[in-house]
Amino acid sequence: MIFNKYFAVLAAAGLTISGVAVAQTVPPIPQSSPVPTVVPGTQTTLPSANLQAVSGGKNILTAASPGTLGADGLPTIENAQAGNVAGLGYYCVKHKLVLGTSPIVAARTLAKRPDVQNDQFYSLGGKGLLQTAGGNVFDISTLPKDKRVTTCNDIVKKAQSFGSSAVVGH
Repeated sequence: MIFNKYFAVLAAAGLTISGVAVAQTVPPIPQSSPVPTVVPGTQTTLPSANLQAVSGGKNILTAASPGTLGADGLPTIENAQAGNVAGLGYYCVKHKLVLGTSPIVAARTLAKRPDVQNDQFYSLGGKGLLQTAGGNVFDISTLPKDKRVTTCNDIVKKAQSFGSSAVVGH
């Protein structure tokens, strides 16, 4: 019995030591270039290496960008087309900003449309980037959570208005 206790302690110590040895043999991830920081209240150009290219090199707007939010503290979704709305629907579901099956069905219904599948703003929507006026995009992740939830609920309503109005429970 005492032998079993000592054996268990030695085995645990051996696993810990072998784990450290393995961890030390893993090479570090190379740093190719630092990730740029966006200063609040400014705009930045979409990095073509990280996001699907948007024609003309548009800007990413944040909640701190002047003039991007309405009086209610929300970005306008009126310029978002079907592809962007479908991508944002996926983003909202993935980040649990909307619940239930209606948002999933609305986003999937839109995503099946041929015009959506070829829309460059579909993948940007999946990253939480909302089409705005002038072809710029607004990063909804910069909003407080309650405003992201409200924006996502509005996105789901817009998705349903694009042709999935037969969805139950909207």
